[in-house]
Amino acid sequence: MRRYDVVFFDLGFTLMYFFPSFLELNLRALREAGVSVSMERFLDVRKELDLRLQATRPTATFPPTEEADRAREVALRRQFLQILGIDSDEVLQRFMDREDAIYAEPGALRLYPEVKEVLHGLRAMGYRLGIISNWSWNLRARCAQLGIADNFDLILASAYAGVEKPHPAIFHLALESLQVAPERAIHVGDNYTADVLGARNAGLDAVLICRDETPPADETAVIHDLRELLPLLACRDAR
Repeated sequence: MRRYDVVFFDLGFTLMYFFPSFLELNLRALREAGVSVSMERFLDVRKELDLRLQATRPTATFPPTEEADRAREVALRRQFLQILGIDSDEVLQRFMDREDAIYAEPGALRLYPEVKEVLHGLRAMGYRLGIISNWSWNLRARCAQLGIADNFDLILASAYAGVEKPHPAIFHLALESLQVAPERAIHVGDNYTADVLGARNAGLDAVLICRDETPPADETAVIHDLRELLPLLACRDAR
C-alpha cells in the first residue's frame, strides 16, 4: 500500500524557472516602460518592498477573485514605482503591460529538464498530482503555456485561495478539493518557510528541493533533482 495518494508541487523554481532570469525579465519590463534604472538600484528597491511585505504576507487574507488579484498586483507595482520616486498611472500601466507580454513570450518560462519525465513517472505509479503556488490569477494559463496543465488534477494559486503559503488554509483547500487526508499527501517545493513549514503545519509531509542552495540542518527530506523524488517515495512505500 502506498503511503501517499497525492503529490503536490510548488511551481516557480520547483517545476519551472525564468529565462534569462526572473530579475532580468522584470528589469527589462521596467526599462521598456520607460524607467531607466540600474540593476543595483532595482535590487535595492525589490529588497525594500519585500521587507515591507514580510510581516503581513504569511497571515494576510484577501478576496479570492480575479478583480481582487488584479488590484493587489496593481498596488504592489505602484508601491515599487513609488519607492523609485515614480507616481504615474501611465508608467504603471506600461510596466504591467510589458510584464504580461514578456512573461508570455516563448521561452521566458521554462521547465527544468526532468519535469515531464518525473510527472509521467508519478502518474504511472498511480499518484494524483497537484500544484499549490503563490501565484496570481494567471496560474492556469502559465501552466498551459509550459505544457503541463493536463498533468495535474488540481492547479491552485494563492489568488484562488485568498491566502499565500505558508498559511495552512491554502493547503487545506487543496486537500479538500481532492478529498484527501493530510497524512496521505506530500508537498514538494523550493522554499523552506512557504513549502516545508507551510505543508507541515497543515499536516502534510514535505520535501525540499535544493537545486543550488544549502539545505537546512534539520530532519527535512531534501532532493537536488526531481528525479530523486521517485525512489524517495518508493522507499517510504516499502516501510
